[in-house]
Amino acid sequence: MRVQLSAAITALLVVTSTAATDPGTVKFDIVREKRLPGSTNLFKHRHRHRLAKRATGVSNTVQEILDNYDYLYYANVSVGTPGQNLRLQIDTGSSDIWVQSGENRFCQESSNPCNETGIFEPQDSSSFSIISDNFYIAYGDGSYAKGDYAYDTFEIGGAAVKNLTIAVATDANTTEGIMGIGYPTNEAVVSAYGSSYQYKNLPDLLVEQRFIQSRAYSLWLNDLEASTGSILFGGVDRAKYSGNLVKLPIDLYTGESQPSEFFVTLDGVGYTNADGSRNEMVSNMDEPVLLDCGTSFNYLPDGALRAIANAVSASYNTRLGYYVQSCTVTSVNASIDFYFGGVTIKVPLKEILYPAVTSSGRQLTFTNGQPVCLLTVASNSDLGVSILGDTFLRSAYVVYDLDNNVISLAQTVFNETKSDIVAIGTGTTAVPGATAVSSNTRLTLSTSALTSPFEAEVSATDSSAISLPLSVTASGSGSATTESFSRTSSSSSFSSSSVIISGAAGSDANNGSARVLLGVCVAIAVASVCGLVTFGL
Repeated sequence: MRVQLSAAITALLVVTSTAATDPGTVKFDIVREKRLPGSTNLFKHRHRHRLAKRATGVSNTVQEILDNYDYLYYANVSVGTPGQNLRLQIDTGSSDIWVQSGENRFCQESSNPCNETGIFEPQDSSSFSIISDNFYIAYGDGSYAKGDYAYDTFEIGGAAVKNLTIAVATDANTTEGIMGIGYPTNEAVVSAYGSSYQYKNLPDLLVEQRFIQSRAYSLWLNDLEASTGSILFGGVDRAKYSGNLVKLPIDLYTGESQPSEFFVTLDGVGYTNADGSRNEMVSNMDEPVLLDCGTSFNYLPDGALRAIANAVSASYNTRLGYYVQSCTVTSVNASIDFYFGGVTIKVPLKEILYPAVTSSGRQLTFTNGQPVCLLTVASNSDLGVSILGDTFLRSAYVVYDLDNNVISLAQTVFNETKSDIVAIGTGTTAVPGATAVSSNTRLTLSTSALTSPFEAEVSATDSSAISLPLSVTASGSGSATTESFSRTSSSSSFSSSSVIISGAAGSDANNGSARVLLGVCVAIAVASVCGLVTFGL
C-alpha cells in the first residue's frame, strides 16, 4: 500500500550488495543525503545518487542500495538482458513488481518525468517474454498502473533472478515503478482473478534460486538524519537492535488460512518522559496495524491520535487536517511508545515530529519565531485501516517472516556502524534469537472492522503530557522554562500574507499563528486539478 505525503526536506538512500552461491541473505545498505527540492513538484523531482557495490562479508548474502525520498525508500535495480538500470520504490504493502514503459503517455511528456526513475524497453531485452496484457494495480495514494505481465531477468544487489514475473506499465499516473515484496496472495492478479492466478514473486524466487534460505527479510531504516541503514533479505543483523526480537503473529482476514498483508496487533500507546517515567495513554486497543514501508506517516484510530497529540501538546488545525507543534520540543529526550504484547517500540520525538519547510528551503515558523513541526500521525478514518509507516519503522528493527507468518520486532539501535549478520534458516525457529510471547494474539480482520475504524480506549491519563522545555505565548514570545502543556484547539482563517510550503502547518499549543500557501490537488475522475489555497493559522 502506498500512502505518500510530500516532505520539503528529502533524503537519499542508495543500496549495494553481493549475491551468494548458496542460500543466505540479500542485504540493502541505505545512505541518506539531505536535499532541498526547490520549487519543483516533489512527486516528480527526485534525484538519484549511486554508491559502489560492496560485499556484506557474510556467506550467502546479497546487499543492495536504496534511495529515500519524501519518506519513501527505493532500490536501484537492473531488468532484462543486457540489464537496463531502473529505480523502484520498495513496498512491503504490495506484492507486484512493475516498471515504466516508454509507451506510457505519462512518460512521453515534454518534461521527461520518468527520466529520474528510468524507462524499460522490452524490445531491447533478449530475455523478455510476454505473458498477458491484464495487469492493473491501484494504491492508497491514488496512483495506478496497468499494462502487460512478462518474464525477465531481475538483478538486485548482485543477485540476478531469472524468469521473474514483472509487469510493464503502458499506462500509469506516476513516474516511479514499484518493487512489492509482500505475500503472493496480495498480488493484483489474485484480487482480480482469484488464487489460481497467483505467481511466484521476488521473495519466492530468491529462495527457489538459492540466494536465501527462507522467505524472510529484516528492515533497519535508521534515524531520520542518519547516513546508513539497510534492508536484508534472508538475514538478521544483530548489531542493529537492542534487547530481544519478539515474534508477533500476522493477523488474518476473515476466511483466510494464510495471511495476505503484514498486519499485527497493536495493544496500546503511551509515552516515556525525559526522566524515564512512563504513562500508558491508550489501552486494550487490539488494533490490527499494517507495518508498511511504502507509507510515509502513521494512521491510527482517533482516540490514539488524540492521545499522542495531547502528549506532545500539539494542536489541530481543522482546515489543514493535521496536528502541529514547535520543533523545539524534538530536543526533549522523550518518546511515544507503541505496545505489542511482549515488546515496546519507543519512537523519539525527533522521529515523530517533522519540520515544515518552505519550497525554497526556509523553515516555516510561528509568529513567535518558533519553528513549525508536523505530527506524523493522522486519523485512519479515511483509509479504513491502521498503518504504521516509515516514521514508526525507523525506530523498530523489523523481521518479516513470510514462511512462518510472523513478524519479529525489537528496538532499533540508531547509527550503529558495526554489523553482526546471521542468515535466517528454515523451520519455525528460522529467525535467529526471536522469541514468541503469549500476550499478543492473532486477530481476524473482518470487512466491517476495516471500514469502521476502532475508537481506541483513552485512559484517565489522557490529560497528561510530556514535560517540555518550552513555553509559547499568544504574543509570540518564548521562554526556556519547563512545564507540562495541555492541548488546545485552534481555528483557521484566510490570509493574503503567505509563504510557499511543501507540507502542512498549524497553530502552536497556545494559539501562536503561522501562515502558509499550500498546493492543493483535488481528484476529479482520473485527473488532478491543482491550485493554491492560502491559510492563516
